[in-house]
Amino acid sequence: MGQAELDFSPGRIRNPDHETSIEGARAIEYRAGSQKARLLEAYRHYPLGLTDEAAAAREGLLHTCYWKRCGELRADGKIIPTGETRMGSAGVQRIVCRLA
Repeated sequence: MGQAELDFSPGRIRNPDHETSIEGARAIEYRAGSQKARLLEAYRHYPLGLTDEAAAAREGLLHTCYWKRCGELRADGKIIPTGETRMGSAGVQRIVCRLA
């Protein structure tokens, strides 16, 4: 999947929202798209699936809002749950997704 197929729409904000939230949403507009591309690349290399956390770890995105990007990828139908779960670093089960 090329970057042309990804959603580069501005970050989502509540209306009304604090100016700092609005600035933050503007700041991630491009970054959100590039993060989604990197997450998709991780899923591409693991056809049996990954948790959001595992995909983020493989792409060096653990200190980002990777879970939001993965949620957007699921909402866009780019990744889908496998029905499996795996243990996450917090000691709780996480859903496993694969490329659609």
